[in-house]
Amino acid sequence: MKKNHITLLLLATAVTLLTATSCKKEYFDEEKYNDFVDDMFQVDGIDKNHDWCLTKDDTITIKTPESRIYSVEVLTADLRTASNPEIIAEGVCYGDQAELAYTVPVVATNIYIAALDQDGKYLGITSVPFGTKEIELAIDDLQPIGSKYTIPTYQTFTYLYVCTFPLPSEAFDYNDMALRISKKNTRLENSLTVDLHVTLKAAGTKEPYAGAIQLADIKYSDIDKVEIVEGKPMDDGYPLMRQYITSDAPLICGRNGEAVINLFESAHWAFGKQRDEVGNIIRLIYNTTPSVQENYSSKADPINRTYRIYFKDRNKARMLTLNRVDPFLIHEYNGGKWEIHTYAHKFDEVLNSVFTNKAAYDNHMSWALIIPKADFKYPIEGMSLSTFDNELEETFGPYEGFVGWMKDHTTHHNWYLNLKRPDLVYQE
Repeated sequence: MKKNHITLLLLATAVTLLTATSCKKEYFDEEKYNDFVDDMFQVDGIDKNHDWCLTKDDTITIKTPESRIYSVEVLTADLRTASNPEIIAEGVCYGDQAELAYTVPVVATNIYIAALDQDGKYLGITSVPFGTKEIELAIDDLQPIGSKYTIPTYQTFTYLYVCTFPLPSEAFDYNDMALRISKKNTRLENSLTVDLHVTLKAAGTKEPYAGAIQLADIKYSDIDKVEIVEGKPMDDGYPLMRQYITSDAPLICGRNGEAVINLFESAHWAFGKQRDEVGNIIRLIYNTTPSVQENYSSKADPINRTYRIYFKDRNKARMLTLNRVDPFLIHEYNGGKWEIHTYAHKFDEVLNSVFTNKAAYDNHMSWALIIPKADFKYPIEGMSLSTFDNELEETFGPYEGFVGWMKDHTTHHNWYLNLKRPDLVYQE
């Protein structure tokens, strides 16, 4: 997204002229930087109160005085009629109660609660409005499910990134890193263990970067350990000295005690595991171009890993939602290691500190998006989600309504469902 067609190379060159790097810290000429960004990148038209959030959180206490009800599932839709219901929270009640946290799309008006017996058989289902704080389940009051229903899957979000921060991007295609993440409890009896299933879908840049996940509001000391169920990390066999994430352990401690899950030191090594004749990692663009282009782009299988998190406190485990899962990438710019987080954590510096002033952060744009849709299709290389003219009017792009949402964060909350040009998104 840009005001005119100056290339990203010229953008990088111009901003570099505004900066100087010393051995101690990175220095920005804040006034010149702000003038440059304002001139080159449409900031004024973006809603100044934008939170870039397409989801909302809440908690509900589910009381189950009947011992026949062993556990409960909170669902996005009625599994008797919906084609893709998702489990957004679950817990054991067993004649008592469960307090559960959950996340749903902003457009959601109701949630659904299903009761199960100890054998995992559904006993019935009911719905309540979003925001309901407490409900008591009685089997006689539930609607029977019967034998024909859709088996629910676990809620999955798509996380998308542009790897240029603090620079504007020539095209905000949000495919430089594309992840899908789902969460499930693996031991319902004590709710101490949570599985995060992470899929690395794309690396739409040749620039090197690392990836990790911050568990927001959860400390390193809250977790006993993290195991990779498949045994090996995404970048198994990484051959060079680590620059971005120095430890290869799956659980690492942030600068201020944050709990951080280590995904990979190099997305390009994770996908390609190729080196050139002098030993450097060959960096191609993966899974963002319609066709393979020699020495430029390639297609690769998505990389799947499950990270099993052993919590010390069941309340911490129970309150973890996908909105509190903050994947971030780390890349180098002007001598510093910059982290690109989801907008709610834009100012966080979990593993690296380059924050010498507000210039690079104090704008209303987000270089990362959380899309509450498991199969959201990101744009092909070089294509913004929507393009716009100098008046911030939507002109072209795969999704209708994205620019309207940029202009007013209270509208167009379902833009990610309005795919109008399938030829402009990456088809798997």
